[in-house]
Amino acid sequence: MIDDAAHKHEPAQSAVRVLVALGINPNSQRLLMTAARLAEGLNGQLFVIHIQPPGTVTTLYEANRSRYLEKARELGAQVEIVKGQDVATTLVNYAQTHQMTHLVLGQSDVSRWREITRGSVINRILRMILSRQVPVDLYIVTASSLF
Repeated sequence: MIDDAAHKHEPAQSAVRVLVALGINPNSQRLLMTAARLAEGLNGQLFVIHIQPPGTVTTLYEANRSRYLEKARELGAQVEIVKGQDVATTLVNYAQTHQMTHLVLGQSDVSRWREITRGSVINRILRMILSRQVPVDLYIVTASSLF
């Protein structure tokens, strides 16, 4: 028998889990706010992942990362820093392992030439999601979009 009175004080676990991948570029604030609004609108939980590239982390990099991740914590997000060589693979693996339902990405600021020669991270993520049949909705926030 379930005691309804006992369960009224337990926090409800949300089925909606919104993951946003934050970098250290100037659009990170807008990306974070868009993801926070999405999570709030869907009555879901907000998760923030920062994928740290291998190599030496500079003081400027750390300062920018700390600023954006602190803002995420202020918004109530669960924040995690994950080291990864391949952003697309690391992100899709994380989303799948942690059962995220929505994935929010920012428009890449790479040149068109680099995108042609090396491919788009967003396209690689989409292909991985589809090929693995990961049950996650993908949202792309453009650099020019307003929140």
